[in-house]
Amino acid sequence: MKPLDLEIALLALQGMPIMLGLGKEPMWQINGGSVKELATLLERPFQQYGGQDLYPTPAEKVAVLFYQTIKDHRFENGNKRTAVILVLALLIENGYWLKLGPDEIYDLALRTAESKDSEAMTGELTRLFGKKMTGSLLLQWMRSLFSFSRGS
Repeated sequence: MKPLDLEIALLALQGMPIMLGLGKEPMWQINGGSVKELATLLERPFQQYGGQDLYPTPAEKVAVLFYQTIKDHRFENGNKRTAVILVLALLIENGYWLKLGPDEIYDLALRTAESKDSEAMTGELTRLFGKKMTGSLLLQWMRSLFSFSRGS
């Protein structure tokens, strides 16, 4: 799994809330500080120690991105919505989709926000994402079109 590019993440955060019906309430103001915080979040699932990935599987990478975005409260508003959007963007960029409905992912974000045991919650997220992630030829095709339209 490859990291989510900062530019793609910013595009997703601007466009996906409308596409996904997540409301028009502002999530967070994009400024230099928030972009730096976002870049740090995007790097976390791909951290290594001694040349080994700390989160070796795609499900672990998605789980840590989701969990950390919600729990770190890096942004003034919209951390749960930001987590959902970043996870979906990371999955799409890597040819995956998440087989969870809007109510399921909303409930998951709320449970994550209310959780007290980080190890138990990230374990639950990893298991759930591992079961609910699916590869899709259609998504790979859409991703290639999107990359082509950006000139990549």
